[in-house]
Amino acid sequence: MNVTSVTVGIPVSNLAEAGMWYEQVLQKQGPDIQPEEGIVEYQLGDTWLQLFEGAVSGNNGIFRIGVPNIHTERSRLVELGLTITEVEELPGVVAYCDFRDPDGNQLSLYTVLNREAEPANTK
Repeated sequence: MNVTSVTVGIPVSNLAEAGMWYEQVLQKQGPDIQPEEGIVEYQLGDTWLQLFEGAVSGNNGIFRIGVPNIHTERSRLVELGLTITEVEELPGVVAYCDFRDPDGNQLSLYTVLNREAEPANTK
């Protein structure tokens, strides 16, 4: 399979409110596309985040976001008022922390600490 990009869909209870929240967190000025009514998408590197109004359970998996410096991004999110776990580290591999969106969907930030541990297609 020659994958060219990935789209991850996350259900939200209120698309307008969720869009504003995600735009703040992701530092976006609005969606990159709105393919149809009730769906917005944000391009994040080779990945697309799709928000849509739907049944929200808070147990829909986890959306992990790789960042160059987890401590800088975590501090920025705390300043926005988010409740976010302390950074945990697997020495020499990865550092990560978790938080939830207003609908309870789980998100995680991570920084790869050892480039050898990073998947080959992201180098």
